[in-house]
Amino acid sequence: MLPPTCGKSRIVSRGLDEHRHLLSDRARLAALQRAVLTVVRPGDVVVDLASGTGILGLMACRAGASRVYSIDDGGIIDVARALARANGCADRMTFVMGHSADVELPERADVLVADQIGYFCFEAGLLELYSDARRRLLNPCGRMMPERVHLMVGLVESEDVRDRIAFWSGQAAGFDLSPGTEIAANTAYPLTLSDSDLLSDGVNGAVIDVRSAGTAAFSVKADLTAFRSGALDAIGGWFVAELAAGVTMTNAPGAPDQITRQHLALPLGSPMTVRKGDPVTVSMQIRPAERLVRWTVDVRNGEHRLVRSTMNGMLLPREFLARTRPRFVPRLTERGKARQTVLDLCDGVRAVAEIERAAYERHPDLFASLDLAQTFVAEVVARDGA
Repeated sequence: MLPPTCGKSRIVSRGLDEHRHLLSDRARLAALQRAVLTVVRPGDVVVDLASGTGILGLMACRAGASRVYSIDDGGIIDVARALARANGCADRMTFVMGHSADVELPERADVLVADQIGYFCFEAGLLELYSDARRRLLNPCGRMMPERVHLMVGLVESEDVRDRIAFWSGQAAGFDLSPGTEIAANTAYPLTLSDSDLLSDGVNGAVIDVRSAGTAAFSVKADLTAFRSGALDAIGGWFVAELAAGVTMTNAPGAPDQITRQHLALPLGSPMTVRKGDPVTVSMQIRPAERLVRWTVDVRNGEHRLVRSTMNGMLLPREFLARTRPRFVPRLTERGKARQTVLDLCDGVRAVAEIERAAYERHPDLFASLDLAQTFVAEVVARDGA
């Protein structure tokens, strides 16, 4: 029985198509290939984190790696295995299903590689992956790709951002939607920006050294100057990654070597008029492990100032918040009890069929049929079993 997430991906093929887009990005592949050839030496052991199709591992084999451990927790790993066979690398590539934080390897790596930079470095999990992997999976003198990531900040005029927020001030089927306005104004939006959307040059707001950075909160600050007049709708974020010595990769709007990746737009909520030459100071506090950003925008030396946070844009119902308070006394739901049953029966002795039957018989109010119990058990075992 397939777990539900596997079935959905198989039906609509979104998982594979995401990788088609990644493999179609020539600028990205060219930069990664140059970096791998720079950082990987003949005979190296390489670990590829969140490896996807295994393209970085294939590149490492081309560079002379003796062994590559490709780690991924998605169904794409079987496609990666097939690609390794098709390209004559299967004898040097070992595929490990799971999240790297849960994986133990028989040896430490000389090189860690990953492309989990996301739109703005923090939101795709790069810092968490490397903070753990360099401690447990990398030799003390090992190398990493990327090495540093520069977080770039710019002023953005965007009708798209404006429309997404203004939508909530209107109606749908005659009903007032205004309660959603404040949530929309505190949401970080992935957006494709062009250089014509910019009201300022991009400024380097922070440099993250991936070789030493952890998952603690950090700050970004940029002093910007509007190079044209316009409506300031959002603060844009993008990156310039130092993959290896002399090799960079960027999603900067309008860059000649720009990779095909979206940017991050942090809205102001309502457009603010800026004039050519106006100074704008932007500061951010980012908590990468929680994917939270708080941004402050100060226009014309304090004439206009606003503060927003994705904490206020999260859809957190009061029921959820109540269950996270320190004094709350939790108890298991029927579904929680069924999950506990399945986990208790994953004892290295019982087969899945036996666990499915036990879950069905012990929780008749939850599972109206054996098929429903099988789907539930598949989901639990796929996530927490080994």
